[in-house]
Amino acid sequence: MSTADAMARVIATLDWDGDLWPDSLPLHEAEQLRSRLGDGAARWVAGAVERSLEALQEQIHDSLAPWPTIRTFARHVLTATLLRLAGEDGLPADTEAIDRDLAEDIVARDIPLSDITGALRSMQHEWLSLLIDAAVGVRPEGIGVIPALATSVTGTMDAWIGAATDAIVDERRRVFLAEQVRVRSAIESLVTAEPVDVEAATQLLRIPLAGWHLGCAIGVPPGGAVERRVLDGLVHRFGRAVGSERMLRYETSAGKVHLWVTTDGRPRAPRVEDLRVPAPLLVGIGAPHRGADGFRRTFVEASDTLRLAAGLGDHGGASYGDVALAIVLSQDEERARWFVEHELRELAGDSPETAEMCNTLRTFFDTRMRIAPAAERLFLHRNTLINRLERIQAVLGHGVAERSAETQAALVLAELFVRRLDDPATERDDSG
Repeated sequence: MSTADAMARVIATLDWDGDLWPDSLPLHEAEQLRSRLGDGAARWVAGAVERSLEALQEQIHDSLAPWPTIRTFARHVLTATLLRLAGEDGLPADTEAIDRDLAEDIVARDIPLSDITGALRSMQHEWLSLLIDAAVGVRPEGIGVIPALATSVTGTMDAWIGAATDAIVDERRRVFLAEQVRVRSAIESLVTAEPVDVEAATQLLRIPLAGWHLGCAIGVPPGGAVERRVLDGLVHRFGRAVGSERMLRYETSAGKVHLWVTTDGRPRAPRVEDLRVPAPLLVGIGAPHRGADGFRRTFVEASDTLRLAAGLGDHGGASYGDVALAIVLSQDEERARWFVEHELRELAGDSPETAEMCNTLRTFFDTRMRIAPAAERLFLHRNTLINRLERIQAVLGHGVAERSAETQAALVLAELFVRRLDDPATERDDSG
C-alpha cells in the first residue's frame, strides 16, 4: 500500500467521541471537510481544537486572551493541516482577517512573539499526538505514515506561524506609525500653544509634562550635509550633558532636530563647548522651564537661538542666556536697524573710527560707567578716555548716562548686524 493510500486510511478513521463546543466548527469549514473527508474528520477537527485549547489555557492562564478568535484561528490551521495530509488543496478564504484580529490583540497587549510561537507549537504538539495515535491504530500501514505526518503537520504550522508573524509585524508597524503621528501632533499642539490634555499628552509622549524641560535645536547651514550617525552622537551627548535619559526628539521636514530633556529638578543647561558640536552642525540651547508652558518656551528659545547663531555664523551655536537680548531686539530686523540709526546716529556707520567709538562705549557700560576700570581695559590714559567719551556724547546729542538702556540695546544690535556683514555667506554682489 502506498503512503498516500495509508494516509487516506488513517484520515478515514478520524472521529471524535467526546462532547464538542456548541457550533464548534464554522458552517463553511464543516461543509468543506465533510465533502472532502467525511463527517468524522469534521468532528475530529472540532474536538482536537478544543482539546488543544484546554491544554493551552492551563499553560498560560490569560483570561484576557481573545479565545473565540484563537479558536477560529486554530480551526483554520488544523483544517488546512488535514486537507494537506489528504492531498487536498485550498484554505479558508478569510485567514487574513483572522490573522489581523489576532495581531491587533497581540500588539495591543504587547505579547512577546516568542509566547505566540510557543502557543502555536503547543497546539501543533497536541494535534500531532492525536494523529499519531490514530495512525498507530491502523496497523500495520499506519505506522509507516508517522514520519510523513510529522513532516506535514510541522510544515503547515511553520507556514501559519510565518503568516501570523508577518501579520503581527505589519500591525506593529501600523501602530508605530499611527503613534508617531499622534506624538508629532501632540508636540505640535504644545509648541503652538493649543489646548492639550496634559495627562493624556504625558502618557503619549512618555515624559512628565509637569517636570522641567530643556530644549535644544540642531540644524545645518544651507548647503551643509552631515551623516546621521554624527547627528545621533550629538543628540546622545546633549542628553548625557543634561543628565537625563528622558528625551523627546522631533524632526522637521526642513532638516532641523528639536530635543527636549526632561528632569524632576531644574537641570543645568550645558555650554555649547561641552557638546563638541561637529561642523557644520549648529545648536541652539534654550533655558530650562517647567510644565507644559515651559515645554513650549524652551522650544521657542532654542529655535530662536539656533536661528540667530545661523545668521551670525557662530561656530557650534549658542545658548539662549547669552543671546536673549539680541533675539528680542532683532525680531523685526528692519525696525531694529532703524532703532540703531536713531540711537547711535553717526556711530551706526561701519568705519574703523565708529567701530572704535562703539567698542569704547560698550566697555564703558560693561564697567558700570567707571572711568578708571574702563580706561584700564581699553589700555587708554584716563584723560584720553574722557576726551573720547566727550566726542561720543557730541555725536549722540546727549550725555551717555541719559539714555543708557537705549544706547546699550542699540550697541547690541549694531554688533549683531556687523557680525552678519562679516559672514561671507551674507556678502552681496555688486548689484545687491
